[in-house]
Amino acid sequence: MIVSIHQPNFFPWLGFFNKINSSDVFIFLTESKRSKNDKYLTRSLILNNYSKTYLSMPLGPKQKKIKTLELPAGRKWRVDMLNVLHASYSKSSYYEDVRDDIEELLMFDCQYFYEFSINIIYFFMKTLNIEKNCFIDKDFNKEFGEANNRLINLCNEVKASKYLSGIGAKSYIDEEIFLKNEIDVVYQDYFPRPYRQLSNEFIPGLSIIDVLFNCGYYETEKLIKSS
Repeated sequence: MIVSIHQPNFFPWLGFFNKINSSDVFIFLTESKRSKNDKYLTRSLILNNYSKTYLSMPLGPKQKKIKTLELPAGRKWRVDMLNVLHASYSKSSYYEDVRDDIEELLMFDCQYFYEFSINIIYFFMKTLNIEKNCFIDKDFNKEFGEANNRLINLCNEVKASKYLSGIGAKSYIDEEIFLKNEIDVVYQDYFPRPYRQLSNEFIPGLSIIDVLFNCGYYETEKLIKSS
């Protein structure tokens, strides 16, 4: 059984969903602390006027456990995000088809960031026909340690024989420790084919938002699953 583990990124890119689709079990990591150089947990990369820009959750520089990050009060930040998306994508091919779903997701009412982001991911899993078993690490009510040990203990918790990792983690994954625990490490090899964008040249690695507004749900599902 293949398991993958990842923080609940905010409107993540296609590779995030490809990783879930390539796994038997996916575990959301919320017990770890937010990184000091947070690029993707609370930020989502989009295009605005042909340039890359971040759609950022206004959470400040809080370095605390992900499960304790609370959403800002009020609706202004949500409306501001919708306005940015309208300015960026109103001329895209599927803007009218996708806009209401994005608005509903942004207006989802909850206390914590992880709940907010996981709700977004679950919505797209359902809409894009990605049917996998998912867990949240905190719901096991156990201490799993840190770094490689945490990943191994989570794999053992769900009786996984393989751990699917992003290629970027190859520099710090200790494969020998995994092998001692009878877990094989495999690396995700995912490069989505170029799709039409509101840009002069294709820019990879953007949020699923960019793909949906430009390609719609059907084509987005194909891009995620074409690995």
